[in-house]
Amino acid sequence: MGFKDVYNLVGGFKQWSGENLPVLQYDNNHSPWVHTVFEKETETAQYIVTDVESKEAYIIDPVLDYDPFSATVRPTMAKKILEFITKHNLSVTKIIDTHVHADHLTAAHYLKDLLPSKPEFWMGSNVTKVQEVFSQKYNLPGSQLSATGQQFDKLINEGDTWILGENIQCSVLSTPGHTPACMSYRIGDAAFVGDTLFMPDIGTARCDFPGGSAEQMYDSVQKMYKAWPNDTRIYVGHDYPPANSDRSVIVTTLGAHKEANQMVHEGISKNQYIDLRKKRDSQLRAPRFIHPALQVNTIYGSLLLLLADFPTIFLLIFLDQPTRWPSSC
Repeated sequence: MGFKDVYNLVGGFKQWSGENLPVLQYDNNHSPWVHTVFEKETETAQYIVTDVESKEAYIIDPVLDYDPFSATVRPTMAKKILEFITKHNLSVTKIIDTHVHADHLTAAHYLKDLLPSKPEFWMGSNVTKVQEVFSQKYNLPGSQLSATGQQFDKLINEGDTWILGENIQCSVLSTPGHTPACMSYRIGDAAFVGDTLFMPDIGTARCDFPGGSAEQMYDSVQKMYKAWPNDTRIYVGHDYPPANSDRSVIVTTLGAHKEANQMVHEGISKNQYIDLRKKRDSQLRAPRFIHPALQVNTIYGSLLLLLADFPTIFLLIFLDQPTRWPSSC
């Protein structure tokens, strides 16, 4: 019937100790509970990752709802995350943005302010490179945007390891290509890759932003392919399914990407990928919210937006907590 790796277990589970049957040694690494909250406006997947035993949890890539016409922000999605955390009595210790997003405003600071556990906000250490690029693009002086990463509670580097709960092993890979600061987090058997990989029928994220690189993206994906087991669950940052798709689950395995990712499966060479990626990127428009998103997400999530092309200071109105203005106001 087309199935592979089928075995006859005559003799029961004792047979697994034999040399002729596949055995995966227990590596003291439990599987986290992953809950997805999908934000349809920017088609962003937000994740709550939990160790069920201790109820310690992380929030990954949370979104603030933004209306560009009225320049207002509403925490509709963030409130859904808070409701889920309250319902299950979770203790959030970390909020992680996989990179500096160009298509939505991060809800990290909003959530951090409201959560009693006061979680740390984590970002990849190469965020300083992104800050340097956009401080020049938006003509921001050092007093407005210090390109040191000090706006975040902790900067993460490749090779860092830690534990969720008591026994869920966590690690991180630096996966630049979409942006210089992109990081991919493996939490137990689940990996959160941000905009590095999309679902296999889509491929990867674009590489034409300042600091982006198709060459680096290919190398990043190959690093991922080599570092993680094939049964690693891959949770992507966005999903753009075909119009006729009924896809409701946006997770697959690393092995499925190796076999079927349309842009970077194992049979694709670097030059082939670069050609595919550059051709696709040439057809894409800039994200709708790129300017407010980049400014808010690099200036510590402040609600003050400075646009260098205009002598005007744009102020976002936060409809949920009107007293939360930055000190510079």
